[in-house]
Amino acid sequence: MGGPSSEREISLITGKAVFDNLDRKKYTPSQIEMAKDGSFLLNKKRKLDLQNKDRKLFDIIFIAMHGSPGEDGGVQGMLKTLGIKYTGSGVLASASAMNKMRAAEIFQVYGLPTPKFEAFTKTTWKNNSKELFDMTIKNIGFPAVVKPINQGSAVGVSIVKNKEELKNAINKTIKIFSKIMVQKFIAGKEATCGVLEKDGKIQALPPTHILPNLGEFYDYKSKYKTGGSTHICPADFDEKTNLEIQKLAIQAHKALGCRGMSRTDIFVGDDKNLYILETNTIPGMTPVSLFPEAAAKAGIKFPQMLDCIIKASL
Repeated sequence: MGGPSSEREISLITGKAVFDNLDRKKYTPSQIEMAKDGSFLLNKKRKLDLQNKDRKLFDIIFIAMHGSPGEDGGVQGMLKTLGIKYTGSGVLASASAMNKMRAAEIFQVYGLPTPKFEAFTKTTWKNNSKELFDMTIKNIGFPAVVKPINQGSAVGVSIVKNKEELKNAINKTIKIFSKIMVQKFIAGKEATCGVLEKDGKIQALPPTHILPNLGEFYDYKSKYKTGGSTHICPADFDEKTNLEIQKLAIQAHKALGCRGMSRTDIFVGDDKNLYILETNTIPGMTPVSLFPEAAAKAGIKFPQMLDCIIKASL
């Protein structure tokens, strides 16, 4: 848990929740915190040398690190190279899901509904800003969503409604993040659906209808502050819509090649269509997080949910 990303503090909370809820009759857990400098600290006491003497200390690593390098394949690649088992998706699936542009392209290849988008780097924007700006307006229109392609927890996301707001948002975001995308804004209701691999079968958890209370959309404050959002789980959509959300979540999980768990965010559009926004390979597991909440609604308690993830990974 931990790491150097902007999601470090949330990761520490997720990590503690996982640690606290592991069944002590089955597991002898330790806490490994990745510091901002990339070093690993065992139980807040000593530095780990995973490349040499400490690589055989653990049967499996439960990855509870949001953002890079915990969610983008970086840590997964390191552990795979060292021959250490770990939970969740592998290197390619993690990298593909974390890169929102790549994930959207994969969804398109598999015929899954996702909003139209344009993506560009800091360099291409600097060299061709007018052409890219005009093309984005032509292909995406307004309102639109500007966001970095490789951040989670709605970090750096903004909704724009005209040319001036779009240009300001792009210039602001691209100073901080090297790659961004502009995506068509979908008017409608926000939903999410977890997928859990249980006893060798991929199953969708009850979908959740998210009502943000502190922001215009389900942003960082709405996600993590107490009272920031209202979760209706199972979602209060009609039965057909709920079943379709579950189906799309499983299809997204399979298309990306996820393992163990995932959570896919889906918009129920005012046009009655569904749109996949993104898939999270390491869903939050804080006290206000959606994934464990949905698992509980399915009759799967937190420790049992962790068992399923670990068994799928072993």
